[in-house]
Amino acid sequence: MRERTGRLAACFALGAVVGTLLDGIHAYGDVLSYPHPAFGRWAAVVPLEFGLLALGVGLATPLLERASRAAAQSWTLRRRAGELALFAALYTLTALMPAAAAPALALALIALAAARLALRPVAGDWLYVVLAAAVGPVAEAALSALGAFDYRHPDIAGIPWWLPGLWANGGFMIRRLVTPAVSARQAERPPFRRAPETGAGRL
Repeated sequence: MRERTGRLAACFALGAVVGTLLDGIHAYGDVLSYPHPAFGRWAAVVPLEFGLLALGVGLATPLLERASRAAAQSWTLRRRAGELALFAALYTLTALMPAAAAPALALALIALAAARLALRPVAGDWLYVVLAAAVGPVAEAALSALGAFDYRHPDIAGIPWWLPGLWANGGFMIRRLVTPAVSARQAERPPFRRAPETGAGRL
């Protein structure tokens, strides 16, 4: 129990740090703004929001892995760092592209996620990608409607067209970063087999 609590706490911390830094790309790139910034251009609740997001994913990960019926995956540190770098680059791209390019950017991001699923498939990835693309934008639209933040150029329901595509690609990163944090992977060992009894050992 204590080990699980520690892993979930690490998951929360990971989300709070990584999510806040990524959100800073949009905050400082004038993609979105907070009505009451508390530190820099961030609102005080930003680390909490991303920490809770990562915690929720951490709690759901065992269920998602079983639902995907995929064999246990082992993500190397290099693979995880590369995934984070790619997603940060996509985040930056959404901050650099003009608002008029939102529909084209949306198609490009969706095409990238679809291409990764088709050309470099990893069993179970599709579940994280689909859920991220669906749940992420809905949650952001709800928070925006509540006044938590505002996108500078919203297209529908307070969010830009490209947001589902960005979240879809985030599904890959979420799986590769969160799964190692919450999965107590043990070194693979051959199953224990009792040595066969010999005649000399019997009474």
